Amino acid sequence: MSFGDHLQELRSRVFRALIVPLPLAIVLFFFAPEIRDILIRPLFAAQRANGQPEQVQALSPAETISTDMKLAIISAIALSAPWVLFQLWKFIEPGLYRHERRYVYFLMPLSGVLTLLGIALFYWVLLPFTLLFLVGFGASQPRTVPVPEAGAQVATELPEGTAANILVLDEDPPNPKAGDVWISAKKQVLRIAVPLEKISPNALVQATSDLSATLSGQADAAKTLSILEVPLTVVGGIAQMYALSVYVSFCLMLLLGSVVAFQLPVVILLLGWVGFITPKFLREKRRWAILIMAIIAAVVTPPDVMSMVLLLGPLWALYEFGILLLVFVPAHKVAQGRVFSVGAGRTGAAQAAQTDHSDRTSAEDRPSDLRGGRFGDDDDRAEGGSS
Repeated sequence: MSFGDHLQELRSRVFRALIVPLPLAIVLFFFAPEIRDILIRPLFAAQRANGQPEQVQALSPAETISTDMKLAIISAIALSAPWVLFQLWKFIEPGLYRHERRYVYFLMPLSGVLTLLGIALFYWVLLPFTLLFLVGFGASQPRTVPVPEAGAQVATELPEGTAANILVLDEDPPNPKAGDVWISAKKQVLRIAVPLEKISPNALVQATSDLSATLSGQADAAKTLSILEVPLTVVGGIAQMYALSVYVSFCLMLLLGSVVAFQLPVVILLLGWVGFITPKFLREKRRWAILIMAIIAAVVTPPDVMSMVLLLGPLWALYEFGILLLVFVPAHKVAQGRVFSVGAGRTGAAQAAQTDHSDRTSAEDRPSDLRGGRFGDDDDRAEGGSS
């Protein structure tokens, strides 16, 4: 193939690769609130565990929609990554020998599984425990007062008509009335039931409610109550207020660090296949490797010890897993397509070397075939069609 043909093929693959992410980002924008809620859920759990109100703040009018756009684009890139990689693979595949293609067939599924494990570790381990530590680290201790004994008189007299106590409930009352006030102990908020016609609701929500009420024949808004709430904070303490965009960026950075760190076995396997490292070398340098992994964990995670330790443990396990892969999945077994076979021995290594020599000899003896783009078929014939 000429240079012009290669350039045209590259343009075609790039165009096909971009067909999926762009429309997918538009579709996912409508599901961005659900994605945002999934990311915020661990933060609310950490706030609830530390006795703080569950809330995040949008500090600018466009912060929410810009955050949703960012989540839609990143989610589209992540979901369409297999399709983009497939187009890249179809472009470079004709230039590889059969045994070289087998390396890719083994590494790509391995990388995909490790990526899924990194995402799972991020959401169910790394993010919750990191938030639990960070939110609790900045929280102030509540001020306590002794409970008066039974029969003791309260010195302060309340004005006539003022409620002496506000109910503290674990769950909201099933049938609140207008003017009812209570404290949600689980949510750490003060809630008030107010008739919907007495407040200024969100314009979009109000339009939707009016349309729904008209279609259902229940247009009497006076009979509908809205629950308003006020977050409760510790007296004299540090108010834990988190901006939505900052929190989402924090999560995405932590997610990226987790996914990249989980590619360690792939890197170890590649370096071992090309001969740069051996299992014996990795075992001897284990202490230095742990030190380097600790530095990497400190760089890719937020600046706290808890996040670094939570990532360092899996990194160490992945390091040991990479050593096992080098022992049980050597390059010659992959080249011969016998990854899961037993008893590779020295015969497999000799066959792999012979195959590689045959491939390269064929490439040198038939340059015209390479220029014609038929080296994949010649390679198959050189190997006798073995798989």
